[in-house]
Amino acid sequence: MPRAAAPAMGMLCLLCLMHAAPSPAHAATWSKAGSTKDSRVYLDKASIRKSEAGSGDGRRAWTLESFDKPQTAPDGKQYLSVKALHLYDCAERSVTLQSQTFYPEAMARGEAVGTYKFEAFDAEQVSEGSRYTAAMKAVCGKDKARKTPAARPPAANTAP
Repeated sequence: MPRAAAPAMGMLCLLCLMHAAPSPAHAATWSKAGSTKDSRVYLDKASIRKSEAGSGDGRRAWTLESFDKPQTAPDGKQYLSVKALHLYDCAERSVTLQSQTFYPEAMARGEAVGTYKFEAFDAEQVSEGSRYTAAMKAVCGKDKARKTPAARPPAANTAP
């Protein structure tokens, strides 16, 4: 092999190795999961994982909320989108925030302006029609995410 071809072969081998190596980060595919008048909520369905937290019927999943107008993060910085890791308790129909990363542009574009992780955060009930209703249904499945029917009052005692 001529000496001039050696650097080209080395570069070709390096490119082949880079292509064959697994990517270090999961590239999220966002599916629209709900909206409000000011924002849209997306879910990364590939991020859904079972969790034993809460009632034991929990799932963790990443959401992305993209806003029409700038919002203000807890530290005062402006952002247009936020990625959040939530714990969904399918039996209790609640969602607990675990971490958030704020971005200056829509759809989590641009360099993050802040990241917050929460050790203990109160669970929120997911009421029908809220921005997380569709995400709850996608994460938990339609049957488990349905509202639990109200309990019926006991039958009147008709003893003689």
